[in-house]
Amino acid sequence: MSKLTFSNALFEQIGGTNWQQRSEFIFASVISESHDAVNAESSPALEPAQAPIEDSFEEQSEPCISKGYSIVVLGAGLNEIWQNDAQPAWLLWQNIMQVFEWDEHQIVFFDTAHMVSEEVVFSTIEEIIDLGVDWALTMDEAHELSEQLQEGIQVISVPDMESMLSDPYAKQTFYHTVISIQNAH
Repeated sequence: MSKLTFSNALFEQIGGTNWQQRSEFIFASVISESHDAVNAESSPALEPAQAPIEDSFEEQSEPCISKGYSIVVLGAGLNEIWQNDAQPAWLLWQNIMQVFEWDEHQIVFFDTAHMVSEEVVFSTIEEIIDLGVDWALTMDEAHELSEQLQEGIQVISVPDMESMLSDPYAKQTFYHTVISIQNAH
């Protein structure tokens, strides 16, 4: 009896995900969770943390795209989900942070639903430029902030949280988009 197998590329093309367990990720995840528990009382609930996290793992098999840097995320409704355990979108975002080895304190988010004036948009642009990032993830590509930022940094469009919660292909698109950034930098 012959055994029929598919290539990994074909499996991913039809929507499958190839998982690999890395021992350093498990160790990093445990350390990160204990670090988050210690800092949970001292960090504000809805304000973005802008201080880069110190990385205690000097050697990793793959370089983390965000090692020591802030990650900027733009999207409508992010204030409502950020650090809200009752929101499925927050639980999804925690999984995303684990997969990419991002720490919650590295993420700087900007809720585009609250940016209604040009003054707010321009002050936000200045704040993002001051972070010194080369790229930003946007879940709201049509917003003026995303359009204005494209003049100075790379703005990468990713699916919004609602899409990723309802469509596994949106999660796959998010993953492949961020992986391509990692490979490019």
